[in-house]
Amino acid sequence: MSTQQSIATPESDSKKHPASGVKPSSLRVNIAVLDELMTLAGELVLTRNQLMQSIGSKDYAMIERASQRVDLVTSELQTSIMNTRMQPVGTIFNKFKRIVHDMSKDLGKDIELEIEGEEVELDKTIIESISDPMTHLVRNSVDHGIEAPDIREQTGKPQHGRIHLMAYHEAGQVIIEIKDDGAGIDPKKVAAKLVDISMFTESEIKEMTDGELVKMILKPGFSLAKEVTDISGRGVGMDVVNTNLTKLGGTIDLDSTVGVGTTIRIKLPLTLAIIPGLIVVAGEERFTIPQVNLVELVRVPPEQVKSRIEKVDNASVIRLRNELLPLLRIHDVLGMPRIFKDSAGNIHEDNRKIIHDRRSKSVDAWDTEEEVEALENDKQSRSEDRRASASSAVNIIVVNAGDMNYGIIVDSLLDSEEIVVKPLGNHLRGARAYAGATILGDGKSALILDIVGITNLMSLKSVKDNAKEQVISRKIKSGKHTRSLLVVRNAKTEYFAIPLGLISRIEKIHRDDLESPGGQLSIKYRGASLLLFRIEDTARVGAMEDVENPYVIVFQHSGREVGMLVSGIVDAIDTEGEVDDKTFSQPGILGTSRIMDQTTMLLDLYTLVTF
Repeated sequence: MSTQQSIATPESDSKKHPASGVKPSSLRVNIAVLDELMTLAGELVLTRNQLMQSIGSKDYAMIERASQRVDLVTSELQTSIMNTRMQPVGTIFNKFKRIVHDMSKDLGKDIELEIEGEEVELDKTIIESISDPMTHLVRNSVDHGIEAPDIREQTGKPQHGRIHLMAYHEAGQVIIEIKDDGAGIDPKKVAAKLVDISMFTESEIKEMTDGELVKMILKPGFSLAKEVTDISGRGVGMDVVNTNLTKLGGTIDLDSTVGVGTTIRIKLPLTLAIIPGLIVVAGEERFTIPQVNLVELVRVPPEQVKSRIEKVDNASVIRLRNELLPLLRIHDVLGMPRIFKDSAGNIHEDNRKIIHDRRSKSVDAWDTEEEVEALENDKQSRSEDRRASASSAVNIIVVNAGDMNYGIIVDSLLDSEEIVVKPLGNHLRGARAYAGATILGDGKSALILDIVGITNLMSLKSVKDNAKEQVISRKIKSGKHTRSLLVVRNAKTEYFAIPLGLISRIEKIHRDDLESPGGQLSIKYRGASLLLFRIEDTARVGAMEDVENPYVIVFQHSGREVGMLVSGIVDAIDTEGEVDDKTFSQPGILGTSRIMDQTTMLLDLYTLVTF
């Protein structure tokens, strides 16, 4: 018997789609996958029977064991079902052989296409959606990337060009790379074109790096092609490719060196049916943000709201690692009433027009009689920041939408969980702020936010450009060096700072997840073991506080990922404070600095880690 069989027979399929030109909705599934699904279905039935029996006998210990078994079987069943939708990327990679061959012949070029990672699998829906963007990118590499044979020979290159098409897994995503050894993208030509079409001024261009200039080819309305041809482009710019990939939850990145070549890197989720998401609360409603769009979570304490959240053209921005990011409240995007809690825990309507507003000097609707009297007696008192309670802190979710990041303010954060994506009803199809819906654990529904749709809906790109101009001007005026640091806590009264540029990720874990095989602390992490280290193992500092949910600072060391275990995260800040490298200097500690009115030790991560 063949190892594969079709779910739908050709006869039945032809009845469903009688010469209508509609693509057949059938899929070939490996017999082994179907056998696994049958086995798991049987396990689920047995576990259900065990659970029903334990509920009838009120055996709570057995109920707990059965619930754990249901959780395990459900996860395995989910994985197996998703495997039925997975297809190798080779199904679209192979068609590029003919495309490259035909285009090379038409252009008089000698180009070799190398394909690697054809067996890497993606969801069928994603495979179908990336076919056109991938075709556009490959055609661009053949037409604009690889030079003519005589030009290559003049520059000392072999006459035949090379395009390398590769797919591989990384951090739970699929990475597709299109790499050529052509002329590369010249930042000077990009800069000249940007000025020529009045997209940027010469002074703004001077502040951009070569990498930022190269990424400008993803901007709408920008193209280096002198004329539109039938070979590549055909009037469709790279911005369309970027938009289509972003709709799938993917990102595109460019790395180009003049005379060496260009690498286009695409990151894609494995599937669109079941995705990890962060559950957030705004007002009385819950929403979900896809984890693929999450960059980081920022909590601005009440006393820092005035200094870290600023105003650009009547829009709010947050200062984050010396960069101003556009900031919006989810209430404003969705037209929801804004509320806040006072120091007594009472809920009021928030009349601030923008988040950094310190409350106007006129009487607000929720001012008490005492506040009104104080206002009349002392106008100056109204300019003071009255955010005092912890509930007045601002929770910000920094998200990524293609080539830009921005912050979304929510009332509170709940938890991360895998969500099943459901299509929107007809009455919400036109709502650009939503990408779908899901059912939460309590049976209630929650809408999934469309991060890219919100970007376009709120016109955030113009806010970002204006904010960038302000950052540039402030750098010139101040001339000061700013460091971006993550402040963490280890012992109760000891604070440490880590350069943010060294950190790959921050993970919150449960202390029961910790393992110590052979005396080496570790945790299970993305299908492998992640080695963990404590600050006190090397430095002469207090022992780590025993907390239920410690944090792991993940970073690269000697070509591998390792983790630093700490008891808590305090904040991510930008500081210009001086470093005292003498008073508390020791192995693992570079020195100290006054940060947030605390003596904070600066960690040397690489000295603290010893294999």
